Amino acid sequence: MLLALLFLVPAASAQTVRLTIPLDADRPARAALGPRAIAEMGAVALTGVGHLAASQAGVSNLYVPVVVVGWGGYLGARALREPGVLSELGLTGTNLGRATRDVALVSAGTVLAMGAYGAANGSLRVEPSLVPLLVLYPAWGLTQQLLVQGFVTRHLDAAGLPAVAVVPLSAATFGSVHAPNWPLTAATTVMGGAFAGLYLRDQNVWPLGVAHGALGTLFYVWVLDRDPWAEFIGQAD
Repeated sequence: MLLALLFLVPAASAQTVRLTIPLDADRPARAALGPRAIAEMGAVALTGVGHLAASQAGVSNLYVPVVVVGWGGYLGARALREPGVLSELGLTGTNLGRATRDVALVSAGTVLAMGAYGAANGSLRVEPSLVPLLVLYPAWGLTQQLLVQGFVTRHLDAAGLPAVAVVPLSAATFGSVHAPNWPLTAATTVMGGAFAGLYLRDQNVWPLGVAHGALGTLFYVWVLDRDPWAEFIGQAD
């Protein structure tokens, strides 16, 4: 199992990688990009490839629970061995109020824009299927934000890259796993950039995961004019 192999990678090693760019040469890296960090970023990349393959095969409804359980098990096991690791990833109450405020402001503007688009295109609707999505999707959104922010954004930032490099790299990582649906890819790339910036500022992933679930649900219905719940349970036309 890929995630099980991560436990075989030592948390610290003499072999480390530091990422710097000439324009930021005077900024010291806060930490080295060690073997475990590299392995985790690789595992995130493979998870994204799996997501693309599952989407193409029409089995995302089976793949999503596997990812949630698999990564949840990895984080749970690490938390038992390394107290404080979940807080480092952003599963913490620290800055929760400020993070919630920041995410709410960004999300409010996004919802208004999507609502206006849906109204203009006849796809602005509120259906009963939105309820289970708004309840369940945040769990998947939180998983994705933990992977992207906790294991990509955080590691790149710790390796010494400046925010002007970390944010677009994180955004591209998040957006790329939604190809080849280009409208969705574009939207998630923009959202990924905004969320990476908020994560670097507030270091809290809770509101990002909730907002991800809510915004993703509304984007599918109001912008893409699709029924994600029917697609998830395999009843789409």
